[in-house]
Amino acid sequence: MAISGPKAEPTVEANDRLVGFALAFAASIGLGLAVAVARIAFEGGTDGQSVATVRAWFVVAVVGAWCLASGRSLRVGRTTWLHCLGLGSLLAYMFFGNIGAVKYIPVGVAALLFFVYPPLVAVFTAILDRRWPGLLRIVAFLVAFGGLAVMLGVGHGHLNPIGLALGLGAGVACGFQVTWISRVMKGRDSLVIMFHMAVVAAVVLSVATPLLTGYTLPVTTLGWIGAAGVVLLQGCSIPLYFASIPRIGAETSAIINNLQPVTSIVAAYLLFGEAMTQSQVAGGGMVIGGILLLQLAGRKG
Repeated sequence: MAISGPKAEPTVEANDRLVGFALAFAASIGLGLAVAVARIAFEGGTDGQSVATVRAWFVVAVVGAWCLASGRSLRVGRTTWLHCLGLGSLLAYMFFGNIGAVKYIPVGVAALLFFVYPPLVAVFTAILDRRWPGLLRIVAFLVAFGGLAVMLGVGHGHLNPIGLALGLGAGVACGFQVTWISRVMKGRDSLVIMFHMAVVAAVVLSVATPLLTGYTLPVTTLGWIGAAGVVLLQGCSIPLYFASIPRIGAETSAIINNLQPVTSIVAAYLLFGEAMTQSQVAGGGMVIGGILLLQLAGRKG
């Protein structure tokens, strides 16, 4: 009778991927919760642009403190900083466009437009790698994106072109940004890169917001609590999301991020008693199904 040897210990790479999945899921849940909490902030008198600017500076403070506390140097080379300049500018537009679109078009339409970025990441990656992404991976993205359409209940009425341009532009910017980070910033410290990106985004928003919309502060106590909640949730979740990209790849991080609207709907029900419709439940199931399909495609690939 053969004696089995000791079980193999998980490899460093496997552990790193598990950490990446955990970071991506935590980030998606935090960002989804922030959408629901934002309702409290906006009902309290503030607006999305003002919150986005404060959030950007909060990310600078949190990530900068994290880097210094862990002994990381914030210095980067000239080429890396130029990449951060471009990535940070995309980040600023992504924040502003995604929120600003809601002023002109329904929230569901704006959210769906933003989530064109996961299939865009797959397309960009396939083009850069000069490869066919594979049938199962394509189906996974189509199922997840279709789930968002069902869950958000997008209609076909007349939509303001300014809102469409802002929302779609934010999604395209995110697709470029995620692909850019995964291709060019691989091997670099994601926290240090995030710090410089956040600095650029914060400066851009601090200049653009007063010129375009002005700052609007909350006028109630609940408004301040809601605004602080949005800043904390999004400010802490965004670095987690970008930290997941080097570990599990841009495509997988992007599809996991589709859990955001699922989390938002569940949180709205728990916080405000907003009942989920059958279409929302079905759409949420499609999003989760798309994520599972992607993982299956990754194992076969």
